[in-house]
Amino acid sequence: MDRLVNDVRYALRTLVKNPGFTLAAVLTLALGIGANTAVFSVVNGVLLRPLPYPEPERLVYLGWQYGGQGANQTVTAFKYAYVREHSRVFEGVSTERTWTTEIGEGQGQDEVRGVRATADFFRVNGIQPALGRAFLEEEVRPGAPHVVVLSDGVWRNRFDADRGVLGRTVRLGGVPHTVVGVLPPGVDFPETAGFADFVVPFVFEPDPRDKGQNYIVRARLRPGISLEQAEADLRAVSVQFREAHPDLMEEGEIGFALLDYEDIFVRGLARTLWILLGAVGFVLLIACVNVANLMLARATGRAREIAVRAAIGAGRGRIVRQLLTESVVLAVIAAVLGLILAEWSLRGLLALAPAGLPRMDEIGLDWRVLGFTLALALATGIAFGLAAAFYAFRADAAAVLRDGARQTGSVRRRRVRSAFAAAEAALAVVLLTGAGLLITSFFKLRGEDSGFEPDGVLAVRFGRVPPEYAATARVRLFEDAVLDRIRRIPGVVAAEAASELPLQGQYNFPMTVVGRPEATRGDVQWRSVGPDYFETLHIPLLRGRAFTASDAGAAPPVVIISETFARKYFPDTDPIGRRIDIGTFEGKEVIPGFDDPEREIVGVVGDVRALGLDRAPVETMYIPRAQAPDAFDMGLLSAIAVRVDPDAGSPLTLAPAVLDAIRDVEPGMPLPRFSTMAEVIGRSVAQERFNTVLLTAFAALALALTAIGIYGIVAYTARQRTGEIAIRVALGARRDDVLRLVLRQGMSPVVLGLCAGLAAAAALTRLMTGLLYGVTPTDPLTFATVPAALAAVAALATWIPARRAATVDPMKALRQE
Repeated sequence: MDRLVNDVRYALRTLVKNPGFTLAAVLTLALGIGANTAVFSVVNGVLLRPLPYPEPERLVYLGWQYGGQGANQTVTAFKYAYVREHSRVFEGVSTERTWTTEIGEGQGQDEVRGVRATADFFRVNGIQPALGRAFLEEEVRPGAPHVVVLSDGVWRNRFDADRGVLGRTVRLGGVPHTVVGVLPPGVDFPETAGFADFVVPFVFEPDPRDKGQNYIVRARLRPGISLEQAEADLRAVSVQFREAHPDLMEEGEIGFALLDYEDIFVRGLARTLWILLGAVGFVLLIACVNVANLMLARATGRAREIAVRAAIGAGRGRIVRQLLTESVVLAVIAAVLGLILAEWSLRGLLALAPAGLPRMDEIGLDWRVLGFTLALALATGIAFGLAAAFYAFRADAAAVLRDGARQTGSVRRRRVRSAFAAAEAALAVVLLTGAGLLITSFFKLRGEDSGFEPDGVLAVRFGRVPPEYAATARVRLFEDAVLDRIRRIPGVVAAEAASELPLQGQYNFPMTVVGRPEATRGDVQWRSVGPDYFETLHIPLLRGRAFTASDAGAAPPVVIISETFARKYFPDTDPIGRRIDIGTFEGKEVIPGFDDPEREIVGVVGDVRALGLDRAPVETMYIPRAQAPDAFDMGLLSAIAVRVDPDAGSPLTLAPAVLDAIRDVEPGMPLPRFSTMAEVIGRSVAQERFNTVLLTAFAALALALTAIGIYGIVAYTARQRTGEIAIRVALGARRDDVLRLVLRQGMSPVVLGLCAGLAAAAALTRLMTGLLYGVTPTDPLTFATVPAALAAVAALATWIPARRAATVDPMKALRQE
C-alpha cells in the first residue's frame, strides 16, 4: 500500500507538471465516458433493472399467431375468455384498460387515473391489498355492484389513512363505488397507467361475433411450469379453439402465441437502446484512440527518463506499475468528470425522450451505473498504461541515451499513429452513416403528407364526461352551444367536433358493402364528425358533398368515405349513392349495442394518416355526429378542432377563451386538454426524433474528436520530421512538394479507414432496418455523402499542420537539430 500511495502521488505530480497533456486527455476521455454513462443509465433503467413484480420470470404475454406474419400483441375479448378458461399452465390470466375520470363530487372533484382490470389482475401482478381484499369473481360480471380498490396515496390524501374506509362509498365519474381494498404503498403499473389511483373491475361480456383485436392479455405461469410447457399447452388450446370455433379462424391464422414479456414491457425499445449504446461506445473508442495517441507521444518523450531509470536498476515491473498507475489515475479523474457530464446530459436526454419511454422515473445514476463507469475507467486506464509501457520497453535504452529525441520519430511509431488515424476514420464513418440514415429517414417521415393542414389548429380533447352525456342528442346540444361561442371568439376561423382527431386515437368497426357480401372487412377506421370538420382541418372533398346541418338523427343515414376506402371497394365504379352496413361482418351484427342502419355514401374525401405518419392511410368512414348511435360508450364528447387565423399567433393563446366558452355552457365539465395539432404531429414522431437527435449528437462528437485526432497525429508526425523536411527544402524541394508530401502521408491512412468504415457500416446499418422509414440501410446517397464529408474534414485537419511544415525555415530547423 505504501508503494501504491507513493506511485499515486508521483503520478499526480507528473500530471500536474504537464497541464496541457493532462487537460487534453482528461477532457477527451470525460466526453467519451460521460456520453456512455448517460446512455447506459437509460439502458439500465429501462432494460436491465428487474421488472417491478414478484417473480417476473413467470410473467408472459399472450398474443395471436399468424402464419408467416408474426404474432399480434392483442386478441379479441372472446379469445381472452377462451384461453383463460381452457389453459392449464397459468396461475392467472388478466386484461385491463386505463381509465381517467373524476373522484368525488361537486367542487371537491379531482381528476384521477386508474385501471379497469379483470379478476386475475392482482394474482398476475403478484399484489395483495394492504387493507381489505381484491375483487371477487362475481364482481367482474355484468350487473354486479360497483367496487373499487384505492391506491395508498388516495387512501391517505382523501381519507386520512382511515382504516375504516372499507365499505365506504366513493364516486368515480359520478357513479358510486364501494371501497373493498387499499393497495400497498409504492405499487405502480408501468404498463398501464404508470401509476394507479384506483383499480375497478373490468366488466364485459365476450361475444364471439366481436372481432375487435382490442385486448392485451398478461398471464402468470404456475410454479414449476417452463416456457416450453406453456407453449405446448397453448398449441393444444389453439387446436381446441379451431375445432370448436372454425368460423372464427381466418386463413393463415395459427392460434395463441407466447410473447416475450420484457420486450413488450419496454415497447420494442430494446433494439433501439442497444444500438444507441453501441453508437456511443464508438464515440468512446474514438476518444480512446485520441488518448492512446497522446500517451504514445508522451511515452516517446519520456523514453530518455525510462532509459535512465532502467540503467540505474529499476526493474521492468516497477516501471510498468508506475506507468499503469499514471494512466489509471488519469482515467479515474476523467471518470469523475464524466459522471458530472453524464448527470448533466442525462437531464437533456430525458427531456428529449418520447413520452412513452417506460420506467423513466427509474432512470438515474445508481450502483450499476457507477460500476459501469468505474469499469470503463479501469479498462481504458490499464490499456493506455500497457501501451505506453510496451513502447517504452521497445526502445533501445543505449540508443535513447546516446541519440536522445532523434529516436522519437521511428518508422514503427509513425505506422502506429497512421493506424490510429485509420481507426478513427473507420469508426467515425460508421457513426456518421448511421446518423445520416436516421436524418434522411426522419425528414422523409416529416415530409409525408398528413392529409390535413395542422398549422394553426387548436386541439381540445375531453376526458371522461358526466354520465348524462350518453345520448347523442344531449351531446349535440352541448357541442352546438360550445361551438357557437367558440366561433364568435376573435381570431377563430372555423371550429368543429369529432369523436377523435387525427393521431389522437382510433375506433375500428367492421363493415360490409350492401349487395356485395364479398366486400367485407373486420376493422375499418370509424369517426363521427360535425359538418365543418373537413373544412376546419382542410381535408379535401374529392367527390360528392360534405355533411350539412340537415344530416341529423331523423335524416336518412349517410356516410363519407376516404379515398383509400373508395379505391379498394369501388375501384371501377362511382361509390356515391352506394350503401354500406357498419357494425356487420359477413352479414352478422358483431358489435352488441351498436344499432346502426345501412348508410348511403354521399362523399369521398382525401386520405388522412390518422394512425401515424409512418403508416399508410387506411380505409376510413365518417358519419355525422348527429347520427352517432345512442347508449354506446364511445366517449361521444371527445374532441374539438379550432382553426385560428394565422395573424392571431399561436393557437394556444386562444385556449383560455375556449375554456371560458365551455364553462359558460357546462360549468361542471372536466377540464379538457389543449394542444396544437402541430404538437400532436410532433409527439407522433417523438421516438424517431429521439433516435435521430441522439445518434446525430454522437456522430457530431465523433467527427469533432476524429478531426482533432487526425490533426494531432499529422501535426506531431510533421514536427518529429522537421529536420528531414528542412534538409529536403535545403536540397531544393519546393514548398508545394513538402505540402503534398505531408498531405499524402496524412490522408493515406484516412482513406484506408474510410474504406474499412464503409464496409463495416454496410454490415452494421442493417441492424437499423426497423428504425428507418423510406430509406434502405445501404442508401447510396448517404454512403456517398458521409465519406466525402469526412474526407473533407480530414483534409482540412491535415492541411493545417502540412502548411505549417511547408513554411519551415531550413536554417533554423537544422540549427536546432
